Amino acid sequence: MSSDDPTTLSGDAGNQRVWDLPTRAMHWLLVASIGVCWWTGLHNELGYHLYSGYAALWIVLMRLYWGVFGSSTARFANFVRGPREVFNYARTLHRRDSPHVQGHNALGAISVLAMLGLVLAVVGLGLFAVDVDGLYSGPLSSYVSFRMGRHLAHLHYRLFDILLAVIVLHLVAVVFYYVYKRHNLVFPMISGRRKASSHTVAEFEMAPLWRFLLGAGIVSVIVWLVTTGFYLQ
Repeated sequence: MSSDDPTTLSGDAGNQRVWDLPTRAMHWLLVASIGVCWWTGLHNELGYHLYSGYAALWIVLMRLYWGVFGSSTARFANFVRGPREVFNYARTLHRRDSPHVQGHNALGAISVLAMLGLVLAVVGLGLFAVDVDGLYSGPLSSYVSFRMGRHLAHLHYRLFDILLAVIVLHLVAVVFYYVYKRHNLVFPMISGRRKASSHTVAEFEMAPLWRFLLGAGIVSVIVWLVTTGFYLQ
């Protein structure tokens, strides 16, 4: 990653740059944090559940920041499309020869926004949730009544189930693209590159390192304030 001005990189005849390191790292760290959230919630390890929730909150807020100020394929403006383009892309799903998109396709954008929104909502509810015995309540639970905190806890559980359903749909889509359309979506999210195609634009704009570090600092302060319940004394 460049340390000053953004750099434009072009793919060669063999491969093409698709994802920068921060985007890939945040993707897999979010996978890990959701997995830990699920396991700790299932086994009533609520102390670790809180910390995994804080981690998920940091990652989602950072991804939202990176969706505005990050590298080209990470920016929402470059892959979020209107209803007409989503519909037009959906009409090509049955075609095995449909062209690659440099980053997220129009339907993939909906999946990204849905998962980020759901994770943020689940974590947000958890911040106000009250445990049945009050030992592991969220850091913002003091701002609501016990009854409201228990209600938010139940919503927290139910919304997490919806999040899991969306994740399953996402995995099904990944398998569909790999098996039917011969598009490997997993490897580029690991390596950052994929085979170049004549249908794709092989131009990639890398965001500078200082921009990521600035966002990481801002998001870290926000998450720290949340974990303290905004009590700075």
